[in-house]
Amino acid sequence: MALSTRYTQISARLARRRMQANTIFLDHANSALTPWKFRFLSESLLSNIWIDWNNFVRDIFIESCNGTITRHGTVIPPRAVADNCPERICYEVRQLASGNNVQAGKIYSGTQDPTWANPDKIITCITGLAPANATTLQQAFGAGNLVGHKRIHLVRNACAHKSRLNRAGIKALTIIYPTNHFYDPVDIIWGTNASTKSIAIFEWISDLETMADLATE
Repeated sequence: MALSTRYTQISARLARRRMQANTIFLDHANSALTPWKFRFLSESLLSNIWIDWNNFVRDIFIESCNGTITRHGTVIPPRAVADNCPERICYEVRQLASGNNVQAGKIYSGTQDPTWANPDKIITCITGLAPANATTLQQAFGAGNLVGHKRIHLVRNACAHKSRLNRAGIKALTIIYPTNHFYDPVDIIWGTNASTKSIAIFEWISDLETMADLATE
């Protein structure tokens, strides 16, 4: 499948998440949501954004390794290896992300996918997979000025694994994204960037949109 199709898909999904975020924000501002429902919807939104992004990165990895065409018409040849099936690529990503050697002839046949979009591992995985468009993907997913994927991953994990330590890690972000209240890690997504005056979740979605654009050029 051409990368233009994947770009169209992720763009549509992120646009939908942006609309959902706007609805949650306005309903909360108008006191239409109880505190519990507000946080439940916020966590669901954050989780769905991450799932969308993780699936996008998976598709980009698999299609880049198998050969594809960029949005600008550049042909990306498949890797010159014995096996480019999804199960093989999944195995390689799991090995690379955990720092283990990639062995020939092995595939992953389990049901638990790796965290394809893990911001701490993604560049290592791209380098190890070595698709023909590796440089483009490294520049897109490793752009230092685009931190949305890192923030979303961090906050989502803190929401899924609530602890004093994780909460403290997210509270440290209130320096960048001051909030009127901070009772739960997910509250940070509605903080306003002191520099840009943008609400965090909308800023992070914009970063994902930019990264998707760069990765599929």
